Amino acid sequence: LTPRTVFMEIGGPDCDLALRVAGYVERAYAVDVSGRLLHRVLVPCNVRLVLCDGVRIPVPESSVHVAFSGGFIDQLHPDDAGQHLESVRRSLVPGGEYICVTDSPQTLRRRLLACGFSKVLCYLGAARIPWAAHALVPSKLLRVGAIK
Repeated sequence: LTPRTVFMEIGGPDCDLALRVAGYVERAYAVDVSGRLLHRVLVPCNVRLVLCDGVRIPVPESSVHVAFSGGFIDQLHPDDAGQHLESVRRSLVPGGEYICVTDSPQTLRRRLLACGFSKVLCYLGAARIPWAAHALVPSKLLRVGAIK
C-alpha cells in the first residue's frame, strides 16, 4: 500500500480493515451489505461507505488497486459468485489485485480464471506458495490473490 493506493474491503462485518488502511492510502472503499456500519462509526474523509447487494459493487470502473474480502465469497450463492467476481474485476485497475480468504481455494481459482483474471496466486501468510501445495495447508491459513 502506498499513499496513492485505492483500497476496497468487501463484506467486512465492521469494515475495520478499510478504516485502519485509510491512514495509509489515498482512498478506501468499505463495501457493506447490511448498512449497520453507517449508524455506528465516524469515518475519515477518505473512506467511502458503499452499500450494495453483495453481487454488484457500485464503485467507479478501473479505480481500485487492491481489493480484499475475508471470506465473503463463501457466503454468496454459487450462482451469484461469478457476477460478484466480474464486478470486482471491473472495479480493479489493470494490474490490480483481489485478495480473499475462502474455504475452497481450488473452486475459487477456477471461477477467477473464468471471470478473466490474468493470474491467480496462492499465499500462506506473506509467502507465495505453488498451487500444488495448497492441499497440504489448512484453507483458513491460505489467501488467494488474483491479478486483473
